[in-house]
Parts: sequence; C-alpha cells; structure tokens
Amino acid sequence: MDRIPTHCQRCRKKDIALIGSMFDTTMICLDCKAKEEKHPDYEKARDADVAACRGGNYNFHGIGRPSDL
Repeated sequence: MDRIPTHCQRCRKKDIALIGSMFDTTMICLDCKAKEEKHPDYEKARDADVAACRGGNYNFHGIGRPSDL
C-alpha cells in the first residue's frame, strides 16, 4: 500500500490538505495550488486534463510543469 503524502511535493511544506496538480502528477498544498491557478498555462493544463478524462484516460500525467512555477 502506498503511503499518503504528508508534505507538499512542490514546496515541501508539511500540510494535511494536499491536492493533485493540473500540470503533473505531484500532490501539492493549497498555497501551491493557488499559485498554479494564476499561471497563464493553467487553463491549457485543465482543458487537457478534462479532454483526457473524457477520452477515457484517467491516468493522464499532465502537460508538464512550467519552469517558472
């Protein structure tokens, strides 16, 4: 069984509330999620995720995290 993450995989802050990134498969804290949502490529990442799910790909790895995030 996989361990449940207890730290943000982006900023390494300990947190009890983590959510999946839209850009890749990392689990991130809500602060990192808020920064992610402000990124200019966020809509592109979200749209790609929705399209993948609608196409039956529930293991989509994302479009990749931008270097400035």
